[in-house]
Amino acid sequence: MARSERKPEGKSIAEPEPAKVLQKRQLLAQVARRTGLRNSEVKAVVEATLAELDEAIAAGMTLALPPLGRARISRRNDSSGGEVITLRLRRRAADEA
Repeated sequence: MARSERKPEGKSIAEPEPAKVLQKRQLLAQVARRTGLRNSEVKAVVEATLAELDEAIAAGMTLALPPLGRARISRRNDSSGGEVITLRLRRRAADEA
């Protein structure tokens, strides 16, 4: 076996997991299930909430939203005509909740 073909001994390299994405329609369905409200009732509230969060982030505000956590903007870039915002999210450890 050639030197470049050797695997590291005692260490396995794990493949990254594909990102899990929560779509807005899934969020609406989950909120409706949790609250017992109809999707049409939930939709207006969720859309208004997302609009308020968008405005707060655009204004550079830190979000303190338990149990989600505290999110603050750590970096802003304008890339290829779109704004890229990096948020740092700090959450409590599971045993502190």
